[in-house]
Amino acid sequence: LNYIDIPIQHCNKEIVRNMYRGGDEQSLRELFAKLRREIPGVVLRTTLITGFPGETEEQFSELAEFVNDIKFERLGCLAYSAEEDTPAAEMPDQVDEGERQRRAAIITGEQEIRMGEYYAGMVGNTYEVVCEGFDRYSDMYFGRSMHFAPEIDGMIYFTSTKEKRPVIGDFINVKITDVLENNLLGEQV
Repeated sequence: LNYIDIPIQHCNKEIVRNMYRGGDEQSLRELFAKLRREIPGVVLRTTLITGFPGETEEQFSELAEFVNDIKFERLGCLAYSAEEDTPAAEMPDQVDEGERQRRAAIITGEQEIRMGEYYAGMVGNTYEVVCEGFDRYSDMYFGRSMHFAPEIDGMIYFTSTKEKRPVIGDFINVKITDVLENNLLGEQV
């Protein structure tokens, strides 16, 4: 599958080092550029943490700019939470809870805009979808294309004619007709 999940947590070298991780903004930019160049249609997912101890407003801005430049197809962002008996919980310069949440909300809000654009670009296209079941409330089948990770990324809901009824596990072609929140709507073709 052309779906790669790389949980970078942050791009600032100092913050990444304090998290006991490797890499920096430049190496991450090179990695994501290489993946996009060498894997046509790749879907990139990452996970971020805002408000890690010592994160300055400038470091947060660096992260926000990085995320806007890379344009991840999928992204989760959490506000740092001090876990008992961890080195980070004992670090100086703990960021205020409200500020941590504000920063996470900014990243998440920007990602929702990108997701809307990403989904809008899928309308009118046909994708291979694995049928996972039938939803009796919507009277539609549902499943996933390679663009959707289970339990994380939403679903593709689709209609089917009586002659073409899929069964769970069937791979079928679905033409996307609309977007509904974090899900796509379509019809079997």
